[in-house]
Amino acid sequence: MQKNKTKEIILITLTSVIFILLAMNSTVFFNRIDLTENRAFTISKATRQIIASLPDRVHITYFISDKIRTITPVAQEIEDILQEYAARSRGRISVVSIDPAAVPGMAARAESLGVIPRHIEVFSRSERSIAAVYSGIVIQYMDEFETIPFTLSLETLEFDVTHRIRRLVEGIDVNLGLIIGDNRRSIEAHYSFLFDRIDMTYNIELLRPGHEIPPAISVLAVIGNRDLTEDDLFFIDEYIMNGGRVLFGVNGVDVDLMANFAVTQLENNPTIEMLKKHGITVNNDLVHDKSARRIPIRGAFFPILYPQWISLLGQNVSSNNPITSRFTGLDLMWASSITIEEKEGLTYERLLATTDQAWTFDTNLSAAPEFVGSLMSFVGDDQRQIGVGYVVSGTFRSAFTDRTSPNTRIIVISDSNFASDIIEFSDSPYNLAFFENAIEWLSNDESLLQIKTRARRDMRLNRIEAPERRAAAIRMVYLVNIVIIPLSIIAFAIVRFIRRKKRET
Repeated sequence: MQKNKTKEIILITLTSVIFILLAMNSTVFFNRIDLTENRAFTISKATRQIIASLPDRVHITYFISDKIRTITPVAQEIEDILQEYAARSRGRISVVSIDPAAVPGMAARAESLGVIPRHIEVFSRSERSIAAVYSGIVIQYMDEFETIPFTLSLETLEFDVTHRIRRLVEGIDVNLGLIIGDNRRSIEAHYSFLFDRIDMTYNIELLRPGHEIPPAISVLAVIGNRDLTEDDLFFIDEYIMNGGRVLFGVNGVDVDLMANFAVTQLENNPTIEMLKKHGITVNNDLVHDKSARRIPIRGAFFPILYPQWISLLGQNVSSNNPITSRFTGLDLMWASSITIEEKEGLTYERLLATTDQAWTFDTNLSAAPEFVGSLMSFVGDDQRQIGVGYVVSGTFRSAFTDRTSPNTRIIVISDSNFASDIIEFSDSPYNLAFFENAIEWLSNDESLLQIKTRARRDMRLNRIEAPERRAAAIRMVYLVNIVIIPLSIIAFAIVRFIRRKKRET
């Protein structure tokens, strides 16, 4: 009896020791299973490599209001992803979540670190009130810190966090220069969504046309070309000759919304002429496509299909380029066709193309939605797939001097509106993701680009890629919501009324 009791004690002791040792080694040897679609809560290999090489501890503080937790599950999902960073870091990263309202003085502390509160309506049984809520992330490394002021989105969370960790630890910055080539437009009034988005990621410098591009500019974005002169372009050409990388958003046709959609073909435009010398011609036409967005117009019950707002599909973009390898959508507004004439020393990659049900007009142009919408029934021999975005890489010969550039690359998109505030009306928020992807690739940081694109997806109904299926699905939604559901309610009411009358008689 005594021997059995001794064996039990030894067995219990050994079992306890085993569990203790397992717990101690769980920080070194562990595994986590992510059963979500597309492994939404598993950080990428690139992120794991970056945090595995951290020379010192990184502290992440998630300032999250309890009120938000009761409204949306996204807050908990953000916290889960941040905890994944801690779990994968082997102790190099610590994560803590704090409700600023629960700790005296913490709200002021959070705001001093750059966390921005948002005001929301809070409903209770007896009253409605406005509350300031927080959902910001502060990343601290030694005496430095980076802040994500407010986030309730998972799409770019990993990129945003990893980019800031790397920027803190390695001191890597991307200085983005912006040139607006249309004197009617400003960054504040016409590109506010773009600025708000990229201001959190890049050091942005708004550059005046006609001035030398600072050498510190990592990537240059030239948005619009209506008013750029040869003198302005000389400095852009010099930047390329020095190895600079440029994203061009170039219009072949100008559509003036302030003049009732007046259309002007930008013939002999200096920017277009400069790009021609590199073998890429933005034509003075307007592309139309059966795959198109809708435009809200006054007096119409529903937005009408507008073939000049073309919706590019995943099967028609480059699957090899990191910018579009995990493509989730891009809409171009009043794009033009691009023609390529290959030049020595340069290679050309078609990045973006329409469906094979696209066509162009280069005479009697109109952008009036009421007129253009009727063109959706157009059928003719002119329908074809049309290139609207290209990457050009190699050594460029100057358009103005006898200089030749080192190996570099540019991107040309035949539309400057894809990054403008028009995306609010076309419902194209993913356009900004494409812009960021292009800038990341031009800055030669493809590992971070892979992080950014891996979990992106758009589950909206209007992202069904086949135009016929999408149109049929939209018609079915309208039928169900406008006809079937109201008629069902009316029929139910009539049946109940009849039954009640029968019971009363």
